[in-house]
Amino acid sequence: MMGGEFTLTEREAEYLFRIIDSSINIFRRHQFFLWAQGELQGLLPHGMLICLCDEGNGQAVNIERFSRTDMDEIRFSELCRPDGGIVFRAMSAWSAGKNQPLLVCPNNSHTPTYKRFSHDLKRENLQRIAAHGMFDANGRTTCFFTFTQISAALSERHAYFLELLMPHMHMALVRMLFHERHHKQGAVRERSRKLITDRETEILRHVQAGKSNHEIAQLLHISPLTVKNHIQKILKKLDVNNRAHAVAKAMALKITL
Repeated sequence: MMGGEFTLTEREAEYLFRIIDSSINIFRRHQFFLWAQGELQGLLPHGMLICLCDEGNGQAVNIERFSRTDMDEIRFSELCRPDGGIVFRAMSAWSAGKNQPLLVCPNNSHTPTYKRFSHDLKRENLQRIAAHGMFDANGRTTCFFTFTQISAALSERHAYFLELLMPHMHMALVRMLFHERHHKQGAVRERSRKLITDRETEILRHVQAGKSNHEIAQLLHISPLTVKNHIQKILKKLDVNNRAHAVAKAMALKITL
């Protein structure tokens, strides 16, 4: 769809600016939720947003839900089944439609697209679907956003809104997922550091530098036997068998940085 077919009203342009401006400050899940249930409602009023993010490389697809309505996990799992759930079927229809925004609305009940989804929409009380996604240079879908539980009729204008929003929704979701993983990895590293005392960390750094027990003892003004005892404790705490493995694991956990 060519964006030149539409001109945003003054209010729509204001909504869009607020959406884009606030999207750059999203790093956490609750921020994305508030954004989806706040600013995004200005252009695309909805009850539930389902986000798929496929990182490739054999990784499992991330499925995220941001909803102001209750839905039990069993029902939600059914919606997101890769082998026939409505969300993955919508993504397939989007791909088959040359990656153009997908609108599924009773106003177009005569279309093959609506007939394909009508049973699920009525059964799950989803009402309508507005969906769009992003793809990489090889044409592989990297993310897909499904707006549903939409009470108002959908039009080609909403498809245009989806095209405007996609890059910003994609970056906000990726930023949130990255922050969550970085935070978790940092927590793991912090717990690892707490396993190792400051003295043991100091000794590990010397081991990493290739120093012998005798050399470390001289540098730290302790006996070689004390160094040996520290290293034995380090091996046990890191669950490794030798000094080389200890250094490798310490580097992986960023203990010796």
